[in-house]
Amino acid sequence: MTRTYVTDEDLPAPLLWTGGALLVVVVGVLFWAVWKSQFAAPPGYLFDTPTEAVEAGYCLAVAQDYLPAGAPVGSLQDEAAQFWIGRLRKLDVDRMGGAIAAGRAKLGADLRASRGRERAWFDYALDRCTRRAMNYGARFGSLED
Repeated sequence: MTRTYVTDEDLPAPLLWTGGALLVVVVGVLFWAVWKSQFAAPPGYLFDTPTEAVEAGYCLAVAQDYLPAGAPVGSLQDEAAQFWIGRLRKLDVDRMGGAIAAGRAKLGADLRASRGRERAWFDYALDRCTRRAMNYGARFGSLED
């Protein structure tokens, strides 16, 4: 019995180029799909909040309460507060005040659980909320300087 081997010379060049191009396109589409899905479906809401609206209320409370005297205009806290208010409006929540109150209540519970480390919790929460806002598409001018 004789064996036949297929070599590169036996395959036509257009077939090799078409197969290679198709492979590049498939890998590109898979890369794009994986990259896009990490933003499309968050694994959960921040700080175990039950809904997107309560998450927005929580982060709004963090941005508003981060500085005791209030956030200066143009600061990260001011920009974050504006973003989270806008996010609540886009979510079209029936009771925007209810989502904010639920977020504030959750923040209060987390601050009580921090046992005297409120400042550290605020730093941590502001960082997480800022990163989440950027995942949602926010751009903060105060971070670009």
